[in-house]
Amino acid sequence: MMGSTISRMQTALKQLGTIGAWLILWQLASWAIGNPLLFCGPLEALDALLRDILTPASWLVIGWSAGRIAAGFAVACILGLLLGAVAGRSEAARTLLAPTLHGMKSTPIVCVIALLLVWYGSSLATSIAVGLVVLPPFYFAMLEAHSTADPATNQMLEAFQVRGWRRSLFVRWPQAAPFVRAAARTSTGMAWKAGVACELIGLPTLSIGEQIYLGKLSLDMSSIVAWTAVIIALGWLSERIVIAAVDATAKLPARILNREYARATPTDQAPPMPPAEAVIIRDGWRFFGGEPVLEGFSLEVERGSIARLTSPSGSGKTTTLRIIAQLDAFDKVSPTSVLPICAPSMAFQEPRLIESLSAPQNLALVASSEQELRFARYLLDELIPDEPLLESKPVSALSGGQRCRIELARALAHPSSILLLDEPFSGLDEANAQHAAQLIHEHRAHRTLIIATHDRSNLMRAEG
Repeated sequence: MMGSTISRMQTALKQLGTIGAWLILWQLASWAIGNPLLFCGPLEALDALLRDILTPASWLVIGWSAGRIAAGFAVACILGLLLGAVAGRSEAARTLLAPTLHGMKSTPIVCVIALLLVWYGSSLATSIAVGLVVLPPFYFAMLEAHSTADPATNQMLEAFQVRGWRRSLFVRWPQAAPFVRAAARTSTGMAWKAGVACELIGLPTLSIGEQIYLGKLSLDMSSIVAWTAVIIALGWLSERIVIAAVDATAKLPARILNREYARATPTDQAPPMPPAEAVIIRDGWRFFGGEPVLEGFSLEVERGSIARLTSPSGSGKTTTLRIIAQLDAFDKVSPTSVLPICAPSMAFQEPRLIESLSAPQNLALVASSEQELRFARYLLDELIPDEPLLESKPVSALSGGQRCRIELARALAHPSSILLLDEPFSGLDEANAQHAAQLIHEHRAHRTLIIATHDRSNLMRAEG
């Protein structure tokens, strides 16, 4: 801690030293030119700042300009994020919006300002000009975030019916926050540039642009430089505020999940389960890249029974489970086949967890009720006992065996008519595998259980 503090202080001192060196060079150049009307130095600018700008009247000017710019920025930011989210999920929307967004990026701002002044007048034109500059960076940030989303994570969320606002708040927004943060760094300064440029052309009353124009008319170079310094400072401050807001909201979902988990006292009573369902597959075919993965596959599992898929690796066991879980579909199958109506719960072969969240947060994310979360907490305590840092560590810092058991607790706790387990004991030692198998048999209730494994020794574990 002390070392990082010293390092930050050293970095700050270097930055201050660099700024001080440039200010000295600036002042020396001003003295060398000797004409403050043509080129004023930092001392003259500071005098103008103290004399003319740091006054109640100037604060009112700053407030009005900041209000216009902030209004345009806020509306454009929200609209850009929403449009980007829609376009990321819809190719039709993305195609429809592409010409407009690229036009907004490419059109010279002075041309846009001239049109806006004719259409809307000087006061409203400032906010609109800012919005047209700010909207594209946030729109493309959301598009970029969507393009980098993990398809495996989306499949897991779909399997556990995490949809709508809950998926947007707890998964999509934290994943998009780094991209939005980068957009904020770029767009905040651009907003002030566009806003003041519009004011300088339109000259609305009580505006920074008007003050700069008056300084130009009176050949008051020090006043122009002082107002420029104010704009730079306001842009920097605005950037800090926006980035802090993005960071705070990105951390909020994890805090909410922590509170949900803390309120759920552990219980060994499972939530109400829907009636068990049968699975009947006849003559199922599934192709990948033109090659068949499943050829005339058939499977019949009675409701409430246990089925084991034990064919070798690469024979389509995982594909079969994905089809039963409604995450995939046959290319061809007999119409007499019967697949589940209710979505099954599933433990994937490779644990699909939100890497940045802790184990409790991952369980709280998919829980559809407090009873489910209470049961999941009990199962997690049973599967991973005596792990005091489990709640504070992201799952990315856990071992493969721990991650496997978190996934198993999540699948067991989730209400479903069918329980699908894909290599549920891989990565576990003998003792933990036997304990996990015992919990599966104790808490699968009446659900149909289908286990996929290529290791026949796991059959004994599955049978308990």
